[in-house]
Amino acid sequence: MSRWKTYMKNPELGSKESAVRKKWMADTIWNNFEWDYWVTFTFGYNPDLEEVEDILYKLHYRLDRRILKHRKDVSTLHPKDRSEWILFPHIDGGRGLHYHGFVKLNTRPHIGSYDTEWVWLKSALDDTCKKLDSLLSNNGKIGTRFYERGRSDLDDLRTVLYSLNNFTKSKPNTPYPNFDPFLYSILSHVDWKPSYLNKHSRNKIHDIPPRPNKFGLFDSV
Repeated sequence: MSRWKTYMKNPELGSKESAVRKKWMADTIWNNFEWDYWVTFTFGYNPDLEEVEDILYKLHYRLDRRILKHRKDVSTLHPKDRSEWILFPHIDGGRGLHYHGFVKLNTRPHIGSYDTEWVWLKSALDDTCKKLDSLLSNNGKIGTRFYERGRSDLDDLRTVLYSLNNFTKSKPNTPYPNFDPFLYSILSHVDWKPSYLNKHSRNKIHDIPPRPNKFGLFDSV
């Protein structure tokens, strides 16, 4: 079932349990997820919810495909070898919807001539986001910011808490009335069901297999 169908069946879902869910999310990331990078994605002013998740899904696919392409010693990526993303939606009055989250690279890229993995990742994200901008109907541009995991537990804790600081239902007068952030949080290995990749897997934007949890024709009935 798509997120939209779930949302429409019960738009009040999560409003009474947001504190419990926020604590569960924080505990999960703090204790059970060995993330490598903290990321922020923006999509211009008030982007469409389904378009945003489509873009994130395709960005995840293309990043893993790029890692595989540049690894001469690896010919396939099984689902367990693909990167894991945990992303949280934020709604604010300025730009509307954007996402904060955490990325774990289960297969490291071959950085080649790049100075560091961070520089390699920046190039990969910048190149792919430019190709994905056309999927936004609001004429927005995809923005990215990302940081390597901190050296101290205190820095990591601050990052986790900041990512969850807006984990509450939006107000009715916003472009996303009664928006439930828990429902639109993304756990890539659960929500997107990453597929097996090899060096011949399709890579063009419009050839990427559809998102498994995408809103479909019969979700509106």
